[in-house]
Amino acid sequence: MTIYRTGTLALYHSRTAYIRNINGDKFEIAIEGGGSKNVREKDLVFLHSGPVNSLPPQKLPDPDLADAVALMEGETLSFSDFMELLYGKTTPDAAYSAYLLLAADLYFKGSVAGGVTTNDPAEIEKKLAAIREKEEAKAKYDARVERIRSRAILEDDLPYMGEIALVARKINSASRLMKDAGIEATPEKAHRLLLDLGVWTWLDNPIPARFGVELSDPDIPEMSTLPEEERVDLTNLAAYAIDDDGSNDPDDAISYDVENGLLWVHVADPAAFAEPGSAIDMEACRRGANLYLPEGVTHMLPPWMTDVFGLGLKETSPALSFALRIDPQSGEAELEKVCLSIVNVERHTYDTAATLPLGEVRNLLERFRQKRAENGALFIDLPEAKVRVDAAGTVTIRRIGLTPERELVANAMLAAGSAVAKWAVANNIPMPFVVQDPPDPALMPPPDADLDSVPRMYAMRKACQTGITGTVPGCHAGLGLDPYVRVTSPLRRYCDLLAHQQIRRFLAGDELLESSEMEDALARSEASSGVLRRVERLCNEYWTLVWLLQQERDEWHTEAIPVYHPDDRWFFLLPELAYEYKCRFGGRVRMGEPVTMYLQKADPVMLMSRMRIRIGTDEFAEAESLEDDQKNEDNNENTGTGEEK
Repeated sequence: MTIYRTGTLALYHSRTAYIRNINGDKFEIAIEGGGSKNVREKDLVFLHSGPVNSLPPQKLPDPDLADAVALMEGETLSFSDFMELLYGKTTPDAAYSAYLLLAADLYFKGSVAGGVTTNDPAEIEKKLAAIREKEEAKAKYDARVERIRSRAILEDDLPYMGEIALVARKINSASRLMKDAGIEATPEKAHRLLLDLGVWTWLDNPIPARFGVELSDPDIPEMSTLPEEERVDLTNLAAYAIDDDGSNDPDDAISYDVENGLLWVHVADPAAFAEPGSAIDMEACRRGANLYLPEGVTHMLPPWMTDVFGLGLKETSPALSFALRIDPQSGEAELEKVCLSIVNVERHTYDTAATLPLGEVRNLLERFRQKRAENGALFIDLPEAKVRVDAAGTVTIRRIGLTPERELVANAMLAAGSAVAKWAVANNIPMPFVVQDPPDPALMPPPDADLDSVPRMYAMRKACQTGITGTVPGCHAGLGLDPYVRVTSPLRRYCDLLAHQQIRRFLAGDELLESSEMEDALARSEASSGVLRRVERLCNEYWTLVWLLQQERDEWHTEAIPVYHPDDRWFFLLPELAYEYKCRFGGRVRMGEPVTMYLQKADPVMLMSRMRIRIGTDEFAEAESLEDDQKNEDNNENTGTGEEK
């Protein structure tokens, strides 16, 4: 029978312990790392009789283990003899050190109670090779981490940077490389690190990935033959598709029938292929809308559908055409006819459209616009700009003005939406109506404010409520229309496509989509399109800051207009860039009076910049932009004009 005493060295669940007290068949042990426990003999592996009073014992230097293996010659030794062979003594330190070598299962195998023998030489060599390989890998990894710290990676390191890119794109929330390099694993810091390392350039924009947005078009097999449907030949009417220069998805055009006094709005007819429940329809619903980024367009519908249905891309185009009669007295737009059609469309930009014979159309639409004004429409004219970036990373920013031609087209599209909505209500047709509550009176500018001032326009935009798309008709306060439905952009917005599907069913005498079906589809598509609009805004801001970054050396400066001062913050609009600059600024500026802003720093990674503001002729103050927040302009319905274009 073994005699135990206090101070005996043992193992408890692979941790060292020693007996502090013996109480019958129970041992009170102190455990490595702190704490104590009452256990039985079967719970312990005894290493040495002690005495030990601190844990763990000292680890002795390893002897020549190859010599020890040779001396054992495959013999099985007791644990006591094993430790004496290794260290020439049988102390608690020797017992602990011998146990560690046994537990390593490299040169030796066995147990404390059953004895120790050597591993097969071939097995030892195999394990040593694995250890060397692991040590070499660790050395390489540690060297890679150090190169990341010093921002001097090698070409061989590039395949390992993917885990950092996943953090930058907000796909993963952790990176071992960043952690070991002492860098917090946030998307912004990962983005900056990849730029510093030369792995990414500014062309690597991570914002879409952070929102889970797809950048590839739908991959759906092409359909080349239109359904056999009766279409009205309207090719005798001169039809004009008027868009921004560079637009590649013309989905609406206008004609004027002088003989009948009708304004025709022709709209692309992709619903001919995108029937409810079809693969095309379900994919379009999932996406919600086209995604327009400075880098390019990602389509809601397969690109081949634009080739088939884009107005003016071929000699003739299939369309869904709306004949509107605008009362010259009341300004009301009424739908006199809707039909599937064939049209011959001539494409124009807003610049070339100035020469078109649209005088009568202008007069009618001006009366329609006046009617909207009488209904409380908000006509908001704030700076707009198109941001573009080419494959080489060159950013261009082009200011867009609210020209008469742009306003004419917008009002024609709004007239179509108004007329179709009233027609749908009169015929009990469920449609995706757009409703917007009146603006918040607390945020509206006073009636005597300068009607054309930028601060007034900005205040009006902030006062706008969020528009809601649903099957219950109502007033769109910002547009001054009651009711209103979008019908003129089915190539790029799902709610328009859904409206077309319903109109086509009505024309064909088919069973209409029920309100509940439309609500379900709208819930999915509007959620997706809301994300797309936010991504578009953030990407425009990102590329604007990249553009600013490229101007730093030239001491770039521009005019800025103070437009909003809710507290200690000032909001400035930079008309040249249509860029909103928010900062905490203690300088003396007056609302609406331009100041000059000099760029000090632009940081596209953080979507922030620092400006030096000149007030008057020689007074300067510095200001740094505030972090981004959700802006009203994410929702298109917040603008009173330009909603359709």
